[in-house]
Amino acid sequence: MAGPRVVARSDEIPEGGFIRVRVAEIDCILARVEGRLYAVEDNCSHEDYPLSYGCLDGARIKCSLHGSRFCLRTGQPLEAPADTPIRTFHVEVIDDQILIDPTRAGE
Repeated sequence: MAGPRVVARSDEIPEGGFIRVRVAEIDCILARVEGRLYAVEDNCSHEDYPLSYGCLDGARIKCSLHGSRFCLRTGQPLEAPADTPIRTFHVEVIDDQILIDPTRAGE
């Protein structure tokens, strides 16, 4: 089944925090920063390491293994050693349910 999938309720993600979810066999991080929801793959492009072991730094997620930071909006690496973007996914909220579309990039 392609398209958006319900992954959480809106009240499950605190401001400035994130949860780990799985959609279409993809491990994702679902984060809320300044009221906006972001979904990115839970995998550092540098060392194939879960980003969910790291922490948020504003609208960036930091990999705890080597310190790379990635933009939650674009997936672009903002700090070495990573030099390859991570995937982002489209997020929407319908009736307090958060949906991630694994077939669409985030905006």
